[in-house]
Amino acid sequence: MLLLAVSALVPFSAAAPAEVSALLAAVEAHAEHAGPDTCVTPLVAELRARADELTPAQRAWATQALMPWKSDLNARVAPLRATPPPPGAMPTEPCFSIGENRVTSAHFAVEWDGSTITESVAQGFLDSLEEGYTVQVDELGWREPSQVDDYLVLAYVQSGGSMGAYTTVEECGNGFVPYIVAYSGSFSSRSWAETMAVHELNHALQFSYGFAWEFWWWEATATYIEGQVYPTSDWWAYYVDGYSQNPQLAMNASDQNDQDIFWHMYGMAIWANYMSEYLGGPDAVLATWENAVGAGGYYTFGMRDAFDASGLDLDTAYADFVVRNTVMDYDDQDAIPPVDEVAEVDELPASDDVSGNNRPQGYGQSYLRFEAGAGDGDLVVAFDGDPNGQWSVQLVEVSRTEVLRVVTGDIVDGVGTLTMPDFGGEDVMLVASPLRATDDKFAFAWSADLVAPEVLDTAEDTGAPLAGDDDTAGEQPSGCGCASTGDVGGLGLGMLLSVATLARRRRG
Repeated sequence: MLLLAVSALVPFSAAAPAEVSALLAAVEAHAEHAGPDTCVTPLVAELRARADELTPAQRAWATQALMPWKSDLNARVAPLRATPPPPGAMPTEPCFSIGENRVTSAHFAVEWDGSTITESVAQGFLDSLEEGYTVQVDELGWREPSQVDDYLVLAYVQSGGSMGAYTTVEECGNGFVPYIVAYSGSFSSRSWAETMAVHELNHALQFSYGFAWEFWWWEATATYIEGQVYPTSDWWAYYVDGYSQNPQLAMNASDQNDQDIFWHMYGMAIWANYMSEYLGGPDAVLATWENAVGAGGYYTFGMRDAFDASGLDLDTAYADFVVRNTVMDYDDQDAIPPVDEVAEVDELPASDDVSGNNRPQGYGQSYLRFEAGAGDGDLVVAFDGDPNGQWSVQLVEVSRTEVLRVVTGDIVDGVGTLTMPDFGGEDVMLVASPLRATDDKFAFAWSADLVAPEVLDTAEDTGAPLAGDDDTAGEQPSGCGCASTGDVGGLGLGMLLSVATLARRRRG
């Protein structure tokens, strides 16, 4: 969060690239306290990386808003000493200094000016950073901050009334060092200040793995880490609302100016939490960063790259992930906000489509609930989606807290039929997601009806395949212990709309 008073609007240039103008607009919103109270590490990183695309006036304005102690966004800060301390000596100073007051610990120096904070508040910040260091580095195995054997990691507290912070890097000697900027409003809540400290520390550690990872994973990982250091705090789960309110957004969506996408980056901590609980503990999350070391390009490393490097199947894990999210099947279930649903169906037959802004993007999801009171029988759902979507579609029978059964659809060119036998005892949710690495939006239509069991019995007598037969079974998500069935062959089943009718209505 940027908390400095800015006397004039940012000097936008009509010739500035749209992406750069959006970044500057985000800085302006933060400077005027119109932006969210949270970490803006990706904003600072992207703006510094694209500094050459700014006009001189824009660059000077952004420097004043972000780093008024510097002459330029990317200017080198004068070091306190020309060379590191002697080999084996414990560090006693940061590489450079910003504030006039300082308290230090084994790994950190907290600085501030004047009466921005009290010394006791600074000491509390220092203690939280050291607590985070013990858990993240000593216990979880994250790499130490760059040059930590020579210099203390600087954490500067800037005057300002809002709650927020960022982490960035500066050149120091023959390499770089990370440092944290937190704003004084962050310390109005002790619990928030504690989680802010360990969140920003995680960013400082992330820089030790290079600069290849996509922006969203920086924030998602650091948010997840809050719960690892402070397991009794629910702050990290609170941020999952950014995902839960907009599950249709692309998994790797990243934007500093769009509020929905901005919060979605934090909300994707739920993916890190999924990996930790179901794919190998905190080591699974850490491996995504280890796998990025040496990757080429600037912020170009993605989740499929990380999974391929670990020998894991991303789509299999992702299918399980979206199933568990129907009830937020995690240890902190009660604290995690439930996902928004595009529709709740309480009467069958029914049909509709998902269009407009509700359309899921690549690796985003649409959740649709069929309520148990809608009737009894075999629930048959016809799905017709954009054929470019490469769809994953599942029916998930759920109680309030548990996943009970899963049916995975065989979707070909966007079209398929799924059957959940013996519907009526519990709600069933349809989860549809396009498996495309893109922020394009993909529409789909659906129709659903109930079929009496005797209809399927008649089908069996005539030789038509039954839902649930081995030769029509789909692949179930790992770890669910759920039944999985395929389509019901060529049966008409009294559907309200056939797949062909759906196609004509949507595409006409």
